[in-house]
Amino acid sequence: TAFRRWLRHTYQTPEQLNEAWGNVFWSMELRSFDEVSLPHLTVTEANPAARLDFRRFQSSQVAAYDQMQCDIIRAHSPGRFVTHNMMGFFTKYDHWPLGENLDFVSWDSYPLGFTEQFPFSHDEHVRWALTAHPDIAPFNHDLYRGVGEGRFWVMEQQPGPVNWAPWNPIPKPGMVRLWTWEAFAHGAEVVSYFRWRQAPFAQEQQHAGLLRPDSVAAPAYDEAAEVARELSAMPDVEATPAPVAMVFDYASAWAWATQPQGRDFDYFRLCFAFYRGLRRLGLSVDILPPDAADLSAYKLVLAPGVATLSDPFKTALLAHKGIAVLGPRTNAKTADFAIPVPLPPAMPSLDCTVMRVESLPPDVPVPLTKGGNFLHWREKAEGAPVRETTADGWPALIGDRLRYLAGWPDEAALARILTDACTDAGITTDTMPEGLRCRDAGPWRFWINYAAHPVTHAGHTVPGPGVLWEQR
Repeated sequence: TAFRRWLRHTYQTPEQLNEAWGNVFWSMELRSFDEVSLPHLTVTEANPAARLDFRRFQSSQVAAYDQMQCDIIRAHSPGRFVTHNMMGFFTKYDHWPLGENLDFVSWDSYPLGFTEQFPFSHDEHVRWALTAHPDIAPFNHDLYRGVGEGRFWVMEQQPGPVNWAPWNPIPKPGMVRLWTWEAFAHGAEVVSYFRWRQAPFAQEQQHAGLLRPDSVAAPAYDEAAEVARELSAMPDVEATPAPVAMVFDYASAWAWATQPQGRDFDYFRLCFAFYRGLRRLGLSVDILPPDAADLSAYKLVLAPGVATLSDPFKTALLAHKGIAVLGPRTNAKTADFAIPVPLPPAMPSLDCTVMRVESLPPDVPVPLTKGGNFLHWREKAEGAPVRETTADGWPALIGDRLRYLAGWPDEAALARILTDACTDAGITTDTMPEGLRCRDAGPWRFWINYAAHPVTHAGHTVPGPGVLWEQR
């Protein structure tokens, strides 16, 4: 019933709903909203437009419930901030509207658990098992800083083994201090550890705290105390606009989960690959909503896999003076989950048309003439100017200031493509050694080393694992 009410509000008439869902084509024409059923328990795959609308409905319910709670709190306890803790790599609802309701957002940072759950290679899982992957927590810091319009807390910071991942190792000594400082470097106002004391009972008794179950200090206690001493001797860290921005769109995650076309096509994984590529070049990154209307602060903007480009973002792209890279699968669906005509990416300033697409099995890469490969996904496109080609002669990268990438590049190809884009945009890059990352925050530059050994770079030797900072 609630879904039907939402559809009536969205489409007004059954005729509009039929047009949006393509129900005449699917032989499911609806004569009234009362005939709508949930998109599940079908003989075969449910109508993808209906599935996408149901995801939108679910997300809107979360946002409406959050707004109701915020209104109650503000009415009965005025003058207090209102926040809510979100989770890493979670796309079941659109977080951007919640950011508008709250004074700032919070999130729960469990780097080891998230690394264990992420589809890294076996070698990467082994390499980062005790430290976490160096871009796991930062991606979520930057995402939630964007959702919170510049403000966020870490409500729960992992201080030891958790109890919910497939395997739950003890963090390497120094990691709790590293994760804490890394959060501050990315703009966190507060880092709160979960939990103070490990509970000796109930379902989370295997979840570590700063104290053991007998109230004796656990290893993370001393690391948290060390951070507290360091903070008292250091000026506040300031949020600093990055030179690079990347769009993250929850609706695109729903779209490609609805119709992935390839078993390993995952929107979050695609965005993480681009984010990881930027960070390996020593860059700080801001993450923007899909309706971002002003890109003037950024020299380089990335929008990989945004299923439907919003009108504000398209207008902002046309006005943008820097470099922008779209693709793959950018603007490949209408808002009602149909293939658009003209064919994607359908940007007025970009001479590019995607004619055919294919998903690639893990052992069928598409080599690029300049090195590296397309993995998972490639598109056969035409347009000009062609900046790179595949070994079989198709354009791989098309455009001038606005560029379209017609596939999912591996690490080597992506590093080259991003480096070239940064050079053209006037951004200095600094390729990081394995495990090392940097982050600029106000007058400070933080060097964060996830490697198990010290790393020397740019005149600094950063202990491993560990953190150093300097004034810029």
